This record gives sequence, C-alpha cells and structure tokens, in this order.
Amino acid sequence: MTIWEYIALPMHPWFDTSNYLWWQILMFTIGALLWIVVYLYVINHLHKFKEVYIPLWAVTLNIGNEVTGAIFYVPDMGLFLVLAYWVWLLLDLYIVVGLFKYGYKQVQIPYFRDRLKRFLAVWIPLSIVFQYHFVLTYDVPMAPVDAFTINLVMSLCFLYMIFNPTQKVRSKLIGWCKFLGTGIIGVMFYTKYPDHNYLTSMYVACAFIDILYLYLVYNKDLANIIAAQPNAAETAVDG
Repeated sequence: MTIWEYIALPMHPWFDTSNYLWWQILMFTIGALLWIVVYLYVINHLHKFKEVYIPLWAVTLNIGNEVTGAIFYVPDMGLFLVLAYWVWLLLDLYIVVGLFKYGYKQVQIPYFRDRLKRFLAVWIPLSIVFQYHFVLTYDVPMAPVDAFTINLVMSLCFLYMIFNPTQKVRSKLIGWCKFLGTGIIGVMFYTKYPDHNYLTSMYVACAFIDILYLYLVYNKDLANIIAAQPNAAETAVDG
C-alpha cells in the first residue's frame, strides 16, 4: 500500500494488531526508537564536528529503503510506525545532505574523493529505484529482507571506519543502540517469520558483527593502537 492509498482510507489505529501480536509491535517500536536515537546522535555529531558518523555506503542504501517504506510500501503495524518511518526518512535526508558536504572525509582514494558529489548524485537515485523494485517484488511486509541486508553492510562498514586513517569512528552509544535496536527487531521478525532462513542468517550475522564492533570499541589496547596511527585527519572516540 502506498502512502496515498493509506491516507485515503479512514481511521487508522495507532497500533494495528490485526497483522501482529501486541508484543511484536512493542518490540519493533522499541527497536525503531533506538534507531531514531542513533540518527539524532549522528545529526548532532554532524552539526558539531562536520563529519558523518554513519558509513557512506550505509547512508546511501538507507535512503532507498526509507523512501520505499515511507511512500511506496508503508508499514502494516499502524499509524505510529507509519509516522516513525517518516521520521526516519526526514532524519536520513538531513544526513544525506551532510554526506554531500562532508562524506569525502570517509574516502581515501583521491579520484573518488574529489568526485564524490557526482557519484552520490548518480548512485542515490539508483539506490532508491532498485530497492523500490526489490522490496515490491521479493520482500515481505515491513521489508525486513532489504532492511537487514543493509544492516549487515552497515555493520561491516562500521568495522572498517574504526581503522579508517582519515576518520576513526568509535561510538559506544551507536554500538549499543544499533546492536539492541537491530537485535530486538530481529527477534521480533523471527517470531513472525521463523521459517525464513535468509532472514534468520541476517539476524545472526548482524548480531555477531555488532558484538565485534562493541568489543573493539571497549578494547583499550586497540584504542591506543588506533590513536598512535599516523596521518589521521580526524579522530572520534565517544562515550
């Protein structure tokens, strides 16, 4: 259902229990709120330090998922989650603007760094188009297949950013909110689609990599090694 079809229908419940149990909706809502915390933290950091705290590839994939979920394939959990997707989308649009301004800090190869805005201008519309078609053709309601695939890419990219000599990103808050938010939503979808083996493998893979990220964030010896690396344009270590 598109957002226009959704708006045309009268009286939407805040939480729709016709498709999900109340505790499944609660779990998804908690996970969604944790992700909003991540976005707000990233925007605050973008404002203060002029750098994007989410990996470049994750941002460009996220925007495709959120445009699709907010406009073309709205959630079937009720009005609250429809609004939550729009909050995600609006926050992510702000982050995308920041990516055009400061995303070059994540890029080490001069050729791509110098032309990043042009690559983004082409890649982001393509990301929206192919995710729109993927979600509507292959995904299940709430589009968890697309979302968890992106989450796996994001988790891997966060590991890379720890060691990126131009932008070393280590955040305990993002680590915990991402791990708990993704994990709670993953458990919820497992109870909804227990036989979906691809999704199950994504839950496990995301959890494993998020735990590894948290381990690296809390590893003081690693922090000292990273701090000693030369040629670091910017270093970000947060509590």
